[in-house]
Amino acid sequence: MEKKRVSVQIEGRSYAVITSDSEEYVRSVSQDVINSIRRASQTGRNLDTRDCAVLAAMDFCDDRNKAVKRNQDVIDKADLIIRQSAELTKQCKEYKQKLAGAINENTALTKRIKVLEEQLRTLVKENEKLKKNADSKKTDNEKKFEKAVKDKKTEKMMGYVPMKQYSLFEEKDGGNKNGET
Repeated sequence: MEKKRVSVQIEGRSYAVITSDSEEYVRSVSQDVINSIRRASQTGRNLDTRDCAVLAAMDFCDDRNKAVKRNQDVIDKADLIIRQSAELTKQCKEYKQKLAGAINENTALTKRIKVLEEQLRTLVKENEKLKKNADSKKTDNEKKFEKAVKDKKTEKMMGYVPMKQYSLFEEKDGGNKNGET
C-alpha cells in the first residue's frame, strides 16, 4: 500500500502522521486521543496537558492489552473448536463407514431372508404333498392308532388324569345292592 502524510491537530499542536490508512481513519483516531485527554482533564485535579496525555495513553494501552487478551482467548477458543470439529469430522467419517457396512450387511441379510423364505415355502408345499401321499396310503387301523396317540398327547398336555368313579350302591366283595350278605 502507498504511504502518505496526514496532518492532525491535538491540543494546539500539529502532528504529521505517515500511514497507509485513510485520512478519515487517522482523523478519527486523533479525535479519540483528544476526547481521552479531555476526559482525563475533567477528573477535578489540576493536571497539565502532558499529564492528561499520559493518562490517555495509559487508558489506550490498558484497552489495547485487554483487547489483545480477549483476542487471544477468542483465538484459543477457535483453536479448540477447530480441533473438536476435526475430531467430530473424523468420528462422523468412521460412523458413516460403519453405517455403510451395516446397510450392506442388512441388504445381504434381507436377500438371504428372501431366499430362505422361498425355500421354506417350497419345503412346506413338498411336505403337504408328502403328507397327502402318506395319508392316502395309510390303512384305517393306522389312522385310528395315530388319532388315539394324538388324543393321549392332548390329554396329557391339558393335565387329564383318568379317574374311576364308584357308586355307593355298588357291591363290594360280592355283596348285593340291598345290603344283604
